[in-house]
Amino acid sequence: MQADSFTDIHSHILPGADDGSGSMEQTLKMLLIAKQQRIKTIIATPHYVCGANNKQVARLLEIKEQVQKEAVKFDREFRIFLGNELYYSEDILEALNTGKALTLAGSRYALIEFPAGETYQTLYRGLGEFILAGYAPILAHVERYRCLKEEEERIEEIIKLGAYIQINSGSLLGGFLNREAAYHRKLVKKGLIHFIASDCHDTDYRPPQMEDTFKTVLKCIDNRLVNQIFLDNPAKILENKYI
Repeated sequence: MQADSFTDIHSHILPGADDGSGSMEQTLKMLLIAKQQRIKTIIATPHYVCGANNKQVARLLEIKEQVQKEAVKFDREFRIFLGNELYYSEDILEALNTGKALTLAGSRYALIEFPAGETYQTLYRGLGEFILAGYAPILAHVERYRCLKEEEERIEEIIKLGAYIQINSGSLLGGFLNREAAYHRKLVKKGLIHFIASDCHDTDYRPPQMEDTFKTVLKCIDNRLVNQIFLDNPAKILENKYI
């Protein structure tokens, strides 16, 4: 199985927008790596934290357009979309409903982050609030939450609730002796992961990474499921269709 290109739904590639890329120079280096990893569509998801000094949407759009102009110099098919990674709080839904914070590429899909030590009850309730409000919440980097580690039944409950699960591409890399990576691949194999995304912040510690993970996953997971996660599901976001 081969994929012509990938969509990265979780990235911090906009220069100066958050704790990701610090300059256009670094963004260009990240775009080059993305091209080498056959990523051609990127949803930029700068952090949005209620009460923090977030970049306003109008400014983010300006930065996004600047990056888009540079991206097509690498590849004419490069597409950059805008969204936010939403840090959960009691006020986050209001920020989303009033347009201060953004869904992914103007769709009903919203990328939600919780504190790593958050309780399962709060995580479950918070995702449920988004669903009741008409959004399709995606739980960002599922591997980080202590309340979900080795708790596959809880992940299943979240999926039954109506939420979707994203895992970082780098968390799936590693040999058989890497217990965490092996467990994360097991989650994919069991159908508990809907999206694999880079969550890229830089060129070294957390670069745009997709093809390496694709090749790793393809060795141990059914082709149909791999196709769904890497190709079909991201396309549903851009089409604003339910999975």
